Amino acid sequence: MTIQYGKMILHGILSAIFYIAVPLTLFYVLELYNIMTFSDSFKTSVLIFGIIGVVISMLRHAFPEDTSANRLIRFGITVYSGIFLFYIFGGFNPGRSLGTYSIDYSSPLISVQAFLGLQLIAWLFLGSTIIRGLQYLIEAIELRKKKEYKVTVKKEFRVSRIFKALGILASLVILGYFGSIIYSGLNLDFNLQNIAYDYDDNFTPIDFSDDSLSLNLTFDVGNAGIYAINNVSLNAELFTVETDNASALPWHTKIGGIPSPYQKTFHSFTNTVDQTISISITNTTIIYGLMTTDGDLILRLSFSTTYAGIFIALNVSLPFPWTHP
Repeated sequence: MTIQYGKMILHGILSAIFYIAVPLTLFYVLELYNIMTFSDSFKTSVLIFGIIGVVISMLRHAFPEDTSANRLIRFGITVYSGIFLFYIFGGFNPGRSLGTYSIDYSSPLISVQAFLGLQLIAWLFLGSTIIRGLQYLIEAIELRKKKEYKVTVKKEFRVSRIFKALGILASLVILGYFGSIIYSGLNLDFNLQNIAYDYDDNFTPIDFSDDSLSLNLTFDVGNAGIYAINNVSLNAELFTVETDNASALPWHTKIGGIPSPYQKTFHSFTNTVDQTISISITNTTIIYGLMTTDGDLILRLSFSTTYAGIFIALNVSLPFPWTHP
C-alpha cells in the first residue's frame, strides 16, 4: 500500500486553513473591532484542537480511497470535526445557561452586552458528524472483509448508504435550521414607543414626603418569525450619572427599578402592542432631587429569553437626560 505524500501535504495545508487560520483570524477581527472577546485559554484550546485535526486530516489522505485504512481515518476525522464544532459552540458547558460567547458594544449613545448560549447548535453538529462517521466505519468493515452489509425494507439497501443518506439529511436539517433563524430574526421588531414619568404630589406640592414618582416605558414587540420568543424576562433600573446638584441628587446612584421583572412569551406570527413597565422611585429624597434638579441619567435594561433553542441574555444601557418639571 503506497502512502500518498503529495495528497497528505495538500490536505494538511487545507486543514490548517480550516482548523487554525480561519478561527484565529476570526477571533482577531472580532476582537479588533470590539465585537467579541475570547480568553487566551479558549484560543489555545482551539489551536490545540486545530493541530490535532491537521494531523488526522493528513493521515486520512495517506491511503488510497478504496482501502479500509482510508475509511477508518475518515471515520476518525469526521467524529473529531464534530467534537471540534461541539467545543467551539460551547457544548462542553453542561448545566450552564450561557455558552461560550459574549458580545460587547459601546458608543456615546448606547452600551450593549449580549451573552449567547449555543449548546443546541453544538449538539446538532455533533450528532450530524457522528451519523456521517458511521457511514465510513461501516465502509471500512465492508472493504476489510470484502463484503457488503445490506438490509431489506421492501428494497435492499447497503447499510453504509443508509447512513450516508441520514448524514445528508442531518446536514440539510442544520442548514434549514440556520436559514429559519435568519429568516425569523429578520422578521422581529421591537419599538420603544414612549418614555414618560408619572408624578403624584398627593395634593401637597410643597411636602415631598408623600409624593410618588414612576418612569413608564411603553413598547411594542412584533414577531412575524416562525419561532416564539420564550420565557422573556425584562428588568429595568435607573441610575444617575452627573447632576447639577449632587447634594440633592447624588451622582452614580441607583434611584429606581421595577418591583418585579416583566415576564411574557411572544408567540410567532403575533404583534403585541402597548406593553408597559414602570420604574418606581420610592425614596422621597430622590423624588425631591428629581423635581428640583437637572442631570444625566442612565437607563439599564436586562433582558433574557430563549429563541429557537438559543439562550440569549442582553444588557443595554441608554442615556436618559433629565430636566426637572
